[in-house]
Amino acid sequence: MSKENLKMVKIASVFHPHGIKGQAELRLLNENYDECILDEGMKVYFYPVNEKSQVSKGGEEWVIQKLQFGNKVICTFEGVKDRTHLETMLPFELFVPRESFPEPENDEVYLVDLVDWDVVNPQGEKLGTLESFSDNGMQYLFDVRLNDGSVTTLPYVDAFFPEIDSENKKIVMILPEYSE
Repeated sequence: MSKENLKMVKIASVFHPHGIKGQAELRLLNENYDECILDEGMKVYFYPVNEKSQVSKGGEEWVIQKLQFGNKVICTFEGVKDRTHLETMLPFELFVPRESFPEPENDEVYLVDLVDWDVVNPQGEKLGTLESFSDNGMQYLFDVRLNDGSVTTLPYVDAFFPEIDSENKKIVMILPEYSE
């Protein structure tokens, strides 16, 4: 299952086993467990992090058998026989299809939905396109591919991104003024 075929969203990374029964320790991207969409019986997709992982480069579909939240997030996947079996798959990233997410509230939007939206200045002139986003632990960062081909990375704060126009799929951006 290619990440390109469906809009796939990375939810977690898995680098470590937990115990001897093949359980995995998940490192969730969103550490707010109340907002986690993962659930028992849910289909998820694994993609290898590097060549050490024996997960297929094209991805593999797995089903969550058991999920436990505590000091760590521990997950058992159907078909993982034991710790040794899990270790052959490590490290991998865990993705879910975007369609698995609940619909956002009226004035909310998932950041993943903003990718490829036009980025415009306050006058509505196109400056570029939102290429990607990341989280530096303090705030989200938007990577905007400008019309000249360069990429600028700015924090997703009101000073730079005062408006998200969901109806027209546009993001208003105020470019910072640089001085030397």
